[in-house]
Amino acid sequence: MRLWRLWILIALLGSTACSSYEEQRKVEAALSQSVNRFHEQLNNERYGEMYAQADPKLRARIDEATFTDQLKNAHDQMGTLSKPSKVLLTSRAWNDLNWSRFWGREQRVIDVDRPDSDLINATERFEWIIENGQPKLTWYEFRFICKKPCTVGIGIP
Repeated sequence: MRLWRLWILIALLGSTACSSYEEQRKVEAALSQSVNRFHEQLNNERYGEMYAQADPKLRARIDEATFTDQLKNAHDQMGTLSKPSKVLLTSRAWNDLNWSRFWGREQRVIDVDRPDSDLINATERFEWIIENGQPKLTWYEFRFICKKPCTVGIGIP
């Protein structure tokens, strides 16, 4: 009888892990689509549309003119981005999302990306709030690293 209970417990744990894996892949796909839509709109200079689609907390924190300037600066430096981005959540980020859901808190994801620009090396930091499985941008930060080609020398005089 105990062996039977053990098998039931193993089956339940296995099915929970599989559904959690599938759910994580769905969240990652939604985040990837959001980043790619962001880059498409950036490429087409649809800054007002990007601002309107952002989370209300972003719009309360920064006015449209400032956000537009930030996006225009990023676009001017990066040029047109053509390769799609793929967001992969770390196990810690996934656990944080699950705990947020469990406690009824906002589900936040921070994604740092290196956009595939032919002109520069840079980083982008996105912060998303996930509501009903859909990410909404709540923060965006662009950081220029160097123009291509660039090299970094470490400890060489």
